Formats: sequence, C-alpha cells, structure tokens
Amino acid sequence: MRSDPYRRLESILRSGGVVVLDGGVGSELQRVGFSQDRNVGELWGTVALLEAPELAKEVHRRYVRAGADVITTHTWRIDGVNADGPTLRTTARRAVEIAREAASELGRPETAVAFSVWPEPLSPAFTRELAGSLVEASPDLILAETVETIPPDLRFSTLELLLETGLPLWVSFRWTVDGPPDLRHQGIPPYAGTLQKADGSLLVRAATALEERGVSALLLNCLPRELVVGMLPLLRGATSLPLGVYPNVGTYRDPGWSFDDDVTPADYAGDAARWRDVEGAQIVGGCCGTTPEYIAAVVETLGAR
Repeated sequence: MRSDPYRRLESILRSGGVVVLDGGVGSELQRVGFSQDRNVGELWGTVALLEAPELAKEVHRRYVRAGADVITTHTWRIDGVNADGPTLRTTARRAVEIAREAASELGRPETAVAFSVWPEPLSPAFTRELAGSLVEASPDLILAETVETIPPDLRFSTLELLLETGLPLWVSFRWTVDGPPDLRHQGIPPYAGTLQKADGSLLVRAATALEERGVSALLLNCLPRELVVGMLPLLRGATSLPLGVYPNVGTYRDPGWSFDDDVTPADYAGDAARWRDVEGAQIVGGCCGTTPEYIAAVVETLGAR
C-alpha cells in the first residue's frame, strides 16, 4: 500500500537524496502559543489536536514551509485518548486530515504524512483497534517512535500488528551502542521503565529481524546529537533498509521543553551534513527542541526537497 507521496520518498532515496523529516512537534506547540502546562504527561502533543486543532495545524504549516518531505501527526501519545472524549478512530482520522490540509493549503500536497505513535505502552487490544483506525485514516506511513525495549527473542508483537495494516512502517529507536541511554540527567525519564542491560549488538540483531518482517526504514530519535554518532554504520552492516536520525536539542522539563539557543540552525545543519556524509544517514529530521528554522537549514544544506 504505497501512496503517491510515499512513492516520492522512495524516489528520493533511490536517487541518493536525503528525505527530510519535520522537527519537534510537541515542543513546537509551545512556540505557537499552546500552553506548556497542557502539553505534558500522557497526552504529550495529542492534547493540542483535541483542544486546539488550529494550533496543531500551524505546527504542520511551519514545517511544510521549511521544506520538510514528511510531517508527523500529533499522536505520539494517542493511547492517552480518554474513552469519554472523541473516539480513537475519529482522533486518528482528524490527525491525518489536519496534516494533509496544512500541506495542501501551502501548495505542497506531495508532502508525506507520517502517523506518529509510541508503541511501547500499547496493549495488543489497543494496537488492533489503532491498526483498524489507521487503515481508515490512511496516512502515507506509520512512524513508531522512541522505542527503548528490544525483546531478546526479537518478537515485536506491537510492530507486527502495525505491519498488518499494509502501510509502510518506519521504526525509530532511542538506543546507543551500549543500549538505551539513561537520560535522566537531561530531565528525560526512562519511559520504558527499567533500562535494558548494555548490549550494543541487540539493536543490530533487531535491525535484521525487522527488515525480514517488512519494516521499511530504521531510525534513531530522542537522543542528544552526540549520541547518534557511530550508530548508523553499526546498523548498516546488518540491514539494507534506509537509515535515519532525528535527535533532540535542549532539555525536557515537566511541564514543557527547555530550548537550547546555543545550538543554531547552522550548527544543526552542519551536524546533518556529517550524519549524511560520514554516518550514512538517508533520512534526517529533528526531535524535541528542533524548530522549523533548523529544518529549513537542513533542507538548504543537504539540497533536499
């Protein structure tokens, strides 16, 4: 199941170009005026979709203007949707609609829409319901983000249920050569609970297994910029899938995000060039704390469209 926008991404990758993702979505909501006191907890980002859809759309507009090839929905914590509020199906459909509207309004309907989801809290029952909702909502791809847990038996039951939708699935890990990082010193809790023991080879083995199961790309996200170094060459020996990175800039605060003004868009674009030229990144974007200005600089530096 490949949409025209997704075929465009495949064409960019086949030609040796770089696909550019958008930047921070939850953190950017603060900059468009959504209260950081609301943008926390179990509905990080998703609460704006429910309470302030026009602000959620403005975040998408900013990244479309910046030249991103892919914009991600405000649904990372869609599992927090209350049963007393809009249904999961309605929320998923509206999330995709808002993103598509933003791209079309700016004359870039070719921009791909990635449905963002954090898979680790999802139960099998919820995932099956979500999968059905995604078939109806029809994003261009699913982006399963911030994965910290790799089953030793390499059986990713949640991801396999998402693959059953027939939609392209990109999977992004918060992982280093020593395993998932403890980022509590940056205010970022270990969301998956107890961190797995250091095992730099586990992600490598997982890369091979996920390619065999039909995953379409592997990425790293929600890490400080310096921690992505060395990871993609490690993965390249295990998979032929497109590889990508989109790290954080700044520090998580409860509530909200603390931006790092010392890292300029030019600094970030220079990092992106090294991730492409030295690390072998084929997909580049930003996670929390990166802004449309960062993504515009990446697009200009990498010559990506």
